Amino acid sequence: MAAKTEYVVVDGCLQDGAKVIRQGEVYDPPSKEVAALLVAEGKIARRGQLPKDDQDD
Repeated sequence: MAAKTEYVVVDGCLQDGAKVIRQGEVYDPPSKEVAALLVAEGKIARRGQLPKDDQDD
């Protein structure tokens, strides 16, 4: 069985029903499609990976 991918909110906050997930908190998207959309928008990132903007050279 594959390990479940964890995501972290990296931009602002998200609302999932009545629950608010703040920046830096772990987020469990309801589907792969939602995860892909939020990653593409730069709202979430896989846990352990920072967005390219936040990395120092």
